[in-house]
Amino acid sequence: MSSPPPVQLEVEVSEESMEEDSADMIPADRFTLPSRADAVVELWRTKMAEGVLSSTHFQDHWRVTVPRIYSPQPNRTCLDWSFDEELATKLLIAPLEQFVWGVAGDQPPPPPRRSTLCGRVFRQGEPAYSCRECGMDNTCVLCVECFKVSAHRHHKYKMGQSGGGGCCDCGDTEAWKRDPFCELHAAPESEEQTASHISPEVVERMKIVANAVLSYSFRLLTLVHAPSLPSDLVLKDSEREILLEVLDQPDCYCTVLYNDETHTFEQVITSLTRVMKCTHRDSVELVSLIDREGRAIVKCNSFQVCDTLKNDIEGFTSRHGPALKVLVMHAHVIAHQIFAMKLLAWLQNFVCQEASLRLAVSSVALGESGGGAGAVGGGGGVANGVLQNDCQMWKAARTAWHNLLIATTLMDYSTKRTMAILFTKNYGSILKDFIRDDHDHSFSVSSLSVQLFTTPTLAHHLIAHHDALYIVLNTFVSECNRRCNQQGRLEFDRNHVSMGFKRAQFVLYDVKYLLASVPTTFDDDLRKGFLHGLSLLLKLMLMMQGMDSVVRQVGQHMEYEPEWESAFNLHVKLAHSITLALEWCAAERVLCASAYRMALRHLPDPAAGRERELRELGDKSAMVIPYAVAREPVSVHQPLSRFLAGLHLQLHRHGLSYHSRELERAERAKPPPEDLIEPVLRTTVMVAQVHAGMWRRNGFALLNQLYFYHNVKCRAEMLDRDVVMLQVGASLIESNEFMIHVLNKFELLDWVAPGFEAKFIEDDTLRHKISVVEELLGLLITVVGSRWVPGVGEVTNKERTKKEIIQMLCVKPMAHSELNKCLPEDQLYETGLEDVIHEVAEFTKPASGANRGLYRLRASLYDEYDTFYYHYTREDLSRSEEEQRNRKKAAGEPECCPPPPLPRLCPPFRLIANLLQSDAALTVLNTVIERALDLRARCFSETQVHKALHLIGYALRDEESGHYEFLAFAERAERCGLYALLQRLASSPRVDAHRPLLKWLLTKMRHLLGKDDENPEGENMDTDQEEKPQTNDKATEERRQMAAERRARLMAQMQAQMNSFISNNATLFKETTTEVTEEEQQQDLGKLYRGAALGVWGGGVIDPPRVCIMCQEEGRIDATAEPMVLVAFAQNSSVLSRRGCDEGAGSGDDEARAWAPAGLGAQPHVSCCGHAMHARCWRKYIESVVDKEKLRPYRIRQPATFDVEKGEYLCPLCERLCNTALPLLPPPPLPAAPPPPLDEEDYAQAADLILKLKYQITMALRVRVHTGRRVNQRVIRNYSRRPKIDVSTADETHVCGEVCEELYCRARIAAAGAGASAGEPAPPAAPELRVSEHVRALLPPAFLAHLATPDSPEPPPPPAHHPNSKALVETFAKILPGICGSSSSDSATCVAAVCRATAYTVRATAAVLRAERRPLLGEIPARHRDALRALVRIAGALPALWPQRAPLAHHALAALDALERGSPLAHDGFGPLVALVVTAPALLGGPPAPARPSHLARQLTLRALRATLARALLAVDLSGCVDEPMDGPERADLDELLPLVREVRRGTLDVEGLDPHAVWDRVRAQCTDFLRWCCLFFWFLSDVEPTTELTEAGGDTWENMCAYLDLPSSFAELLGAPLGRGAVLEWASLADEWFAGAAAPALVLEPAEPPRLVALPEDFSELMNVVSEFSCPNSEREDSKNPTMCLVCGQILCSQSYCCQIEIRSKERSSGKELVGAVVAHALRCGAGAGVFLRVRECELLLIAAPARGALLPAPYLDLYGETDQGLRRGNPLLLCAERYEKLRVLWLSHGVHEQIARGLDTSLLVTTNWQNM
Repeated sequence: MSSPPPVQLEVEVSEESMEEDSADMIPADRFTLPSRADAVVELWRTKMAEGVLSSTHFQDHWRVTVPRIYSPQPNRTCLDWSFDEELATKLLIAPLEQFVWGVAGDQPPPPPRRSTLCGRVFRQGEPAYSCRECGMDNTCVLCVECFKVSAHRHHKYKMGQSGGGGCCDCGDTEAWKRDPFCELHAAPESEEQTASHISPEVVERMKIVANAVLSYSFRLLTLVHAPSLPSDLVLKDSEREILLEVLDQPDCYCTVLYNDETHTFEQVITSLTRVMKCTHRDSVELVSLIDREGRAIVKCNSFQVCDTLKNDIEGFTSRHGPALKVLVMHAHVIAHQIFAMKLLAWLQNFVCQEASLRLAVSSVALGESGGGAGAVGGGGGVANGVLQNDCQMWKAARTAWHNLLIATTLMDYSTKRTMAILFTKNYGSILKDFIRDDHDHSFSVSSLSVQLFTTPTLAHHLIAHHDALYIVLNTFVSECNRRCNQQGRLEFDRNHVSMGFKRAQFVLYDVKYLLASVPTTFDDDLRKGFLHGLSLLLKLMLMMQGMDSVVRQVGQHMEYEPEWESAFNLHVKLAHSITLALEWCAAERVLCASAYRMALRHLPDPAAGRERELRELGDKSAMVIPYAVAREPVSVHQPLSRFLAGLHLQLHRHGLSYHSRELERAERAKPPPEDLIEPVLRTTVMVAQVHAGMWRRNGFALLNQLYFYHNVKCRAEMLDRDVVMLQVGASLIESNEFMIHVLNKFELLDWVAPGFEAKFIEDDTLRHKISVVEELLGLLITVVGSRWVPGVGEVTNKERTKKEIIQMLCVKPMAHSELNKCLPEDQLYETGLEDVIHEVAEFTKPASGANRGLYRLRASLYDEYDTFYYHYTREDLSRSEEEQRNRKKAAGEPECCPPPPLPRLCPPFRLIANLLQSDAALTVLNTVIERALDLRARCFSETQVHKALHLIGYALRDEESGHYEFLAFAERAERCGLYALLQRLASSPRVDAHRPLLKWLLTKMRHLLGKDDENPEGENMDTDQEEKPQTNDKATEERRQMAAERRARLMAQMQAQMNSFISNNATLFKETTTEVTEEEQQQDLGKLYRGAALGVWGGGVIDPPRVCIMCQEEGRIDATAEPMVLVAFAQNSSVLSRRGCDEGAGSGDDEARAWAPAGLGAQPHVSCCGHAMHARCWRKYIESVVDKEKLRPYRIRQPATFDVEKGEYLCPLCERLCNTALPLLPPPPLPAAPPPPLDEEDYAQAADLILKLKYQITMALRVRVHTGRRVNQRVIRNYSRRPKIDVSTADETHVCGEVCEELYCRARIAAAGAGASAGEPAPPAAPELRVSEHVRALLPPAFLAHLATPDSPEPPPPPAHHPNSKALVETFAKILPGICGSSSSDSATCVAAVCRATAYTVRATAAVLRAERRPLLGEIPARHRDALRALVRIAGALPALWPQRAPLAHHALAALDALERGSPLAHDGFGPLVALVVTAPALLGGPPAPARPSHLARQLTLRALRATLARALLAVDLSGCVDEPMDGPERADLDELLPLVREVRRGTLDVEGLDPHAVWDRVRAQCTDFLRWCCLFFWFLSDVEPTTELTEAGGDTWENMCAYLDLPSSFAELLGAPLGRGAVLEWASLADEWFAGAAAPALVLEPAEPPRLVALPEDFSELMNVVSEFSCPNSEREDSKNPTMCLVCGQILCSQSYCCQIEIRSKERSSGKELVGAVVAHALRCGAGAGVFLRVRECELLLIAAPARGALLPAPYLDLYGETDQGLRRGNPLLLCAERYEKLRVLWLSHGVHEQIARGLDTSLLVTTNWQNM
């Protein structure tokens, strides 16, 4: 409620109204409120001059004035508030500005200076841009305004959405490597521009005002004792009496409801509706406000009423959990809090443009100036208080403070540094408050860490001098301590995941921010601060070491799945911090050594409590730690060991090694290398056993853990580090001892023993043993071959990425996004793909918009393929090997994939090359090869052999490289017998698949042994291999001959059985053959069905038989045969509508008519998939679907893609959405005689006569229908002589006169005959006649001849149809009105709906054909052709099948009247034409007969064409038809055109200077669509084949279409004749509405092309920027979180928001109303229920079938690699793909939205979406 005008109010202020010195403050006892502001400013200046001005003087003014303006009104909620903001500005804000600037109220302040820092605070969901080339990290972002005018616009940038709380980094030089400024915030060119023009006095006054504002706002917004104000803000008695008298209201309180994240929207809405007894709409608005602002005032009344409501709400919401927070406050408290919020917003805007004022406010906020600290108490100023009390404020208050702090304290480096120190000191309490709170992180002051900790210099300063890393980590470690078990390891509950611990993990992001920038130099403070923090990080890793350990289940399956997700979530959030910590440690030798020692000190002893045992292998032995992985606990989490592995890689870089003295520890000796690898080795063995199937009883939890262990998201700090640790062990431990340790842990020492095969082993154990051996060999391959790691091999990170890409592209060609997903991301979320991809792969651009661009490996790099690459999954391994074998086979190369050359090992890891030539390794290899040769060996597999050969290849490659002088693998292999075993294996039948690899190995080995020329065994092997193909060829030929003989025997047997069946069923085959022959004989009608489609009977053709998709039987389309149907979908459509969103639905009159109005509106459309069924099969299928769906509510299943209550089902074959069936009717029979002629004069005379006697004929028909008897002459005469007719019962009032009497006299004479006298009775009429003979006698005979068969004295009997055909037609017709939203389903409405559906479907099909650039009557897609043919035949058969004649006659007369006497601007000519052609046989109540394309139809079409031409002459814009001189003969035909145009336009158009040819061309272009529709309609009605031109693209010219329709094409024939000219002028006389300007051209004229979706910008960022300016229409201060654009009309809507829900009529609820989202409601208005939308911020399409179905698809925007980015997950620049957008347009034009949604729902059943709230 608005406050009264200020000028009308006077307030008497007594001496007690302020402090003791109030007499000095207010010079007058009585004053108007505006003058009070000037007095207050003068008072403040006076007190400042005296040196006594304080915050109290400002608050005294606010104490009295604020309640006057902002106090809530009684019995109101916050939804009804309306404050006088103009008065508030005059009294409250303007005085502050005047005081600061020191000027009068009418003087402008100094102009603001442009800041070099943007600092725009992002709202949630607002677009943000980061530069991948220039940003220091991914948190450095730009707002829309800065990005538009920055250099980064042309760099590699990423788009994204802000989570809220951050700010734009434009102008921050530490955030960007280059180009830190945009054009708006460019750095000043000179120091003069930098210098401030603000005087020190202004700055001082700004500090005073800031101190008052900040202290006042802080006290009010963090008020603990809510019911009352602080004592110094409470009105005194005299002030209260005056104020209450002025406000004319009692003292009142407010019930305030606060937001939490525990209760859902629905719960709070229900609570408010039931407790407050308010409407559902008000509850929704209140809850939306609570969610947006954080609180809402739901009641203003006395304290008792408000307190009762508070207790009721708490009691109601506490039933299902914690109660909602509800407080009762005094109305003045609310008023002051509202003003405090506005003060903060004003202060932020006031100082943002002036640096000196901003610094003044910052110094006050941080407590650096005089009065700031005292405002809150304690150091740090108001900022400190805000940090400590953030959780006590609601959302809006928090946001206001955060925005102010960002806009002031963070805009200058010095204040930002102070703020960062203050934030670090309070970090622990801030995060503890956040953990206890339940608001999102973006609404917490802890979100400021991203602004403070990501600045490199600040982060280093905080770590060095304020121990920031330790403080941050200690906050998280303290939370972890509560969740540790007795062993000190983290343990998570299975059934309950602590929300507090989830919130505590936000600390880990701050750790990453602090470590994000690795310093180049270290001082003692920074080194000490980092190591202090690292000690806590190591402690945290120790808590994680071995957590979530599992024990192998034996005997029975695990009963409950253990909780595993929390541990992996913790790892994912910590992984980047660990990587960054390793980079810090690697930056300096001292740090590296100190960190290594600390890690060794924290590493637990794996052999604690266990005595080491001796294990032997041959003559080698080692002391091992006894630990049975298959029986004891094992964990995949070993972060401390992995951290140590990462550190070990950096030792050599600083000249250190594991044995360096700097790594020695004084308290105890370093652990042996065996202890380092023990935890990792246990995990590796457990993984191997799981792959072998030994842990299958442990459930899916373990499988999920191993999936993420190998997954690219986790493997960098899991699998990869484990491999490095094993390589560290292999380099530090003697090779034989290392092999013994590994074999012992795998429990394979007995497998290597010679007598293993003689032992009895169970089948399961044997299978497990075989698989474990395979895993062991795979582990050796990984340890030896995984050298593409910097520090292990002499490679760089780029070379490592190249290797990864090569291996992935060997699996298959991949898209850019697929490759990105295969590569690990660094802390900047970059994979390094773009830096190296063009060196290793070639990009193939997509051939069309539907495909993606693919990278293919360069041919020269295929030799680097490594079969057993350790990042391969099993699927990748098999696919890659198959791909490479096929490639080599196609190239004619040997089908083997030898191991590639390996990088050179770094010096610390050189001993890895010795591993394979150790005695233990050679023993393992010998064992595998020996058992492969032993055909009785059971512990054998081809995979073992393949991996063993691969290992041998590695060793040969290393020896061949010459990098390792100690390596002599070939010699040792020959000495131990391995070489001889390989030679024997080459001829073994067990390894046919690996023989090429064996040959390659032997060749290499001979070369290394120097035996290239002397190797008889090799020659024999080659000979055997050369002879074997011949033997194989001979055997293959024998097998082929045997197979051919067997196939011949089987075919002979089948032929004999078939002949026997035919002979036993000879009668059946004879009948079938006879029927087909007769049909073929009747098909000789080609000559009759070539030429014009009008002026013929039509029909007579025989449709080919259709196959029922259910029973697979053929069915004939015949009148007497069992009917067949096409499954179809009918929908209400506004695709072609030109009426706009608010005019989409038709009125009741439009539904009752058989044609559409101008602009179409929403009309019925029918489509099908072309699949036919028997009618009985269709009914049976529908019944089965209904029965099946009845059981759905009793089962837990996802929503169906169709709704049986609406008659929907899926096509049994293609699963297309359907809701009806189109009966397949045969064409009408062909009469023997040709159709009678009908000229224009006869038609015009008949039409004029029928319309003049329309009432009488209508009444005659009505009497005939109601009485069931013939109507004689006398009855008609009686009706005709009535002087007055009730308008409600007739379409037109007619009074008979002399002319009419004369007509009836003629009728009587004609009816009675020449010899009959007046007194004799009339001769009996034919029994089949439906109207009186004298009425028919008035019409020309040529016209009557088209309403009955002319060559028969008796009317022909109606065509015989199957009894079910009529029922099917009626069923289909009765469905259409309901689909169109009509409540009426009477006979007339059903007939009208069929006519409108036919006309609209023809229009839609023509539009699709034009959009797809298809020929008009050529190869039409089957689904369109079948639907149109069936629909046109149904419409044409209505006069013969429909049970009532009256509705048909009614629509015939109405359509004729509309065509002849209606304005052509009120409708197009095609709708009435279709209705009239369809219902013409029932015009005079004749016998049932089908509609035919006779000469009557030709005259009707000609009439409709002239009406369309008249509309074009009236409405088409002819201004551009400039006269161009042409020859006389060409102008002669159009001499009368321009005079006709002048006459039609009533002289409003100056035709002088117009070119008649251009005018005629433009008029014809407007009428071309009409001819297209007519050609399609009459093609299917007549079955006359079109000319060749019309079956070709571009052949639908004016002349060709007129020729096919047998219509004149020239102006002279159409409009030059008196009959045509007169008709045009008559129609023009009915266009008064057009000349009055009441008719819109868009509704009257046909568009030049089929409808298009809205034009989208080429660059997606432009679209994001436009949408970023859109705000929720129902919220003043809130942007829409999900702005959604309608692609049909371009309107932007607020989606998925309770604030914008709209009530619609519900068909399912008894109440009749339901709430839906704005998008659903818009789809009902704009698209008649079907909508195509673009969710801009998610970059995805939204298809809606209102109200409860939808589908999400990728948007038609592609990146440079031809890929979509649904959800903006990658954020690459996107460009519009015209091809994809055109496909979407065709989908929309072809009415495929419902079908696409149904298919989309079917493919995403696991995802449930509440589409109704969209």
